[in-house]
Amino acid sequence: MPLDFSPSIVLRKDEGLNRIIISNGVNNGISNQGLREMLMSLTDAMSDNENPILITGSGDKAFSMGYTANCTKISDKIHLEEAYHLGTSVARILLRSQVPIMAAVNGYALGLGLEIALCCDFVIASAKAKFGMPEIKYGIPSLTGFVPELTEKYSGALYARVKSGEIFDAEEAKKLGMITSILPALNFNKAAIEYARKLKPDLVKMLKPEEKVSQYRTAIDSMFFRLYNPTCSTMMELERFRNSI
Repeated sequence: MPLDFSPSIVLRKDEGLNRIIISNGVNNGISNQGLREMLMSLTDAMSDNENPILITGSGDKAFSMGYTANCTKISDKIHLEEAYHLGTSVARILLRSQVPIMAAVNGYALGLGLEIALCCDFVIASAKAKFGMPEIKYGIPSLTGFVPELTEKYSGALYARVKSGEIFDAEEAKKLGMITSILPALNFNKAAIEYARKLKPDLVKMLKPEEKVSQYRTAIDSMFFRLYNPTCSTMMELERFRNSI
């Protein structure tokens, strides 16, 4: 590993709380390496105690604006296959964990960033948070395979909103049952940490649904590589859109 390597996912173990921070530039994009780091951070956080886990983004523009890859990698089927398997592995850990996991969204949670938040047990947000799956408009499907399963955890109305590809705000997200609380943007991270410390592991275990294989999962897995065929221009257009908001 190069000496100047800087992880894009950082785990901080505080007293009574494990914090996973997405930290990759202004947009906090998540690459294949970021997904590997997310898997390692989640495994590490769960390995030695039952402290709640809080997932946040660095800065105040974005929780994460989604998947990122350069032109060479996005055109490589092996690279995409790895991205999908890493993404589904992250989703399964988040959905099956007996440790309470909360996403705290300050700014944009788009694409893969939104999927990660939705897979957590709880989502809280600042008043300026924005959510959406604009990737759908660019022909890029779910990297976690979770979007078709949304109705198993959330309302059909939220599924329809996400599937539209449009961006919506925190107030609408709360009405759709996606987030449990809206906190002030000022000192948001401090308030989110205090909120997460109050999560009760035993209560989360009681509320967790029984583990099962979704009826959509096999179909998603078999269709993925037939559907997912982004080009350099696709990703360039998506990056331009992200940078414009």
